[in-house]
Amino acid sequence: MVVQNPPHLYTFEDFQQFIALPENEDRLFELINGEISEVSPGRTSNSEYRDLIAFAVRVFCHEHKLPCHTSGEGGAYRVQESVVAPDFAYKRTPMSKEYPDPVAPLWAVEIISPTDKAKDIRDKRKVYRQAGILLWEIYPESMSVDVYAPGKELQEFDINDVLNVGDILPGFTLPVRDIFVDPLAE
Repeated sequence: MVVQNPPHLYTFEDFQQFIALPENEDRLFELINGEISEVSPGRTSNSEYRDLIAFAVRVFCHEHKLPCHTSGEGGAYRVQESVVAPDFAYKRTPMSKEYPDPVAPLWAVEIISPTDKAKDIRDKRKVYRQAGILLWEIYPESMSVDVYAPGKELQEFDINDVLNVGDILPGFTLPVRDIFVDPLAE
């Protein structure tokens, strides 16, 4: 009979010590449920989806003279006792030079790849939900978006629907089609 020890759970302070090690200087990590994991580079198509969202948000904010600070998969945020690196994040306050950024985003987007594990997706979703952060989970294979808004049930959107972010950016909308369909290819 083999007895397995439970995995070591790290605190936020442990995480800070870990990322301060010289060998971790140029690497990106997340801390979810006390477990540290390295964030690996994603597919280029995922970064394109992120760029499309960021472009639409920045244009909207510019046109409406609203504060607009966005980041991509290279940015990490402290969210309560966790650290997340969403594919896209929006907040009204400037980005920090600290790692991880101590001010959590108001809205985060995770682009779900076929290789993402269901448990990891659920664990990260729970972090966002407990912190009251609007979460969009984008599923490129089905061209759909699941939206987890604070205090609301899951909303599912498909290629014919239009997304919004409620009070975070009142009046901002984004057709799901605009995330997935290149208008020049139609």
